[in-house]
Amino acid sequence: MQQSASSWINPLDVQARIDMGYDAADALSPAQITAWQLTKLRRVCTYARQHSGFYQKRLAGLSLKNFSSRDAFATLPRTTADDLRETPLSFLCLSQDDIARVVTLSTSGSTGKPKRLFFTQTELDETTGFYNHGMQCLTAAGKTVLALLPAPKPDSVGALLVDGLQVLGAHPILHQTPDDVATSLTLFKTHMPDCVVGTAAHVLALVKLWQQETTQESPVESVLLCWDASSQAIRQYIEKVWKCRVHTHWGMTETGLGGAVNCPFSNGMHLRETNIYAEITDPETGRLVPDGERGELVVTTLTRTGMPLIRYRTGDEAHIMQERCPCGSPLRRMHPYIRRLAHPADTPEWLQNITPSTVDELLIAAPDVLAQQAHYKSATNTLEITVDMRRNSSQELSSIHTILRNAIVTPHPPVNILCHAGTMDNNISIGFEKRRIRVE
Repeated sequence: MQQSASSWINPLDVQARIDMGYDAADALSPAQITAWQLTKLRRVCTYARQHSGFYQKRLAGLSLKNFSSRDAFATLPRTTADDLRETPLSFLCLSQDDIARVVTLSTSGSTGKPKRLFFTQTELDETTGFYNHGMQCLTAAGKTVLALLPAPKPDSVGALLVDGLQVLGAHPILHQTPDDVATSLTLFKTHMPDCVVGTAAHVLALVKLWQQETTQESPVESVLLCWDASSQAIRQYIEKVWKCRVHTHWGMTETGLGGAVNCPFSNGMHLRETNIYAEITDPETGRLVPDGERGELVVTTLTRTGMPLIRYRTGDEAHIMQERCPCGSPLRRMHPYIRRLAHPADTPEWLQNITPSTVDELLIAAPDVLAQQAHYKSATNTLEITVDMRRNSSQELSSIHTILRNAIVTPHPPVNILCHAGTMDNNISIGFEKRRIRVE
């Protein structure tokens, strides 16, 4: 990057100033953002209590006019995913005629009720705006962006990203089935993208296939890893092979598909502070923990009118970074290390520190491995790893088993570790659900 941090203007700051009613060039401080957010929090709580059946009951009798601090707001009750599953329509503040999109999220189990989330067109447009400004941290007008994301509907994540990139003046190339890594590589060679966007698993698979099947120099300047968690080792691997900068994005459907993204000068992800208010809390009490300490990420939507969420428990563990970003932005930053909260009753203690990214790291050096998924069966005390590879290689599979057996520390009696061959045709079986090690 040629410019210095002192001369660079964070595009997310520009959007935040406009959202807060300032001129795009006005200076903005963290204190101004906090004061603005507290005002919005009071308004959204009052609005939700007036128009939402759920919040009319949940916030009944509570004073909503005296949020003088973040700590004061943190005394309000939290909203859970189970609340959304049980009575989704009770969250609505508008007629269903005013809703542009309804998203149904199935649970990881087979019998749980799905979550239903409702969005107005204005809220979808806000996400497009966030993608436009957030992508300016990675790329620019005239650049080609290969997006490995689904777009089954005009307002789904891939389509909204394409819209944001077109507003930016970039040239998006959308690949909606990136489990087909061979086609990803064909599109890569055809369009020679300046930027690639996708999940860590899909981008890593593309990098490894590219590394095995081409000798050309990579055109990629930047990568955005989104949708699912990624580890520092995986980000460093991609940076080394493609000689590019890797950015991370955090977001979830509940936040309108956009949440936070890092600028070119830091690994910390700048929060979308004028649309989402983020808290890091004690999972038991819901009270705030100090910046720098890890806790449960709880979010409140600040501008949603169709289905606002107040103190929604994400189930993710994260922390807010303490130091100011080198770019000078007043927007708070969330560290990219985000993981699901451990639930000891559901998961053996030894397995709580093993994630899909952990296993990915162990297999980075295996040249033919494109992706993997793990499954723990408690009845047989077995951790099964299904490995998708570039070609059928029993020798490679044997060496993978040895790597995993030597690296994964398990209690006594030791856990059986089995490796199965998955696809062998430059396809993988990851899909777009957030990966986790299934336990049964």
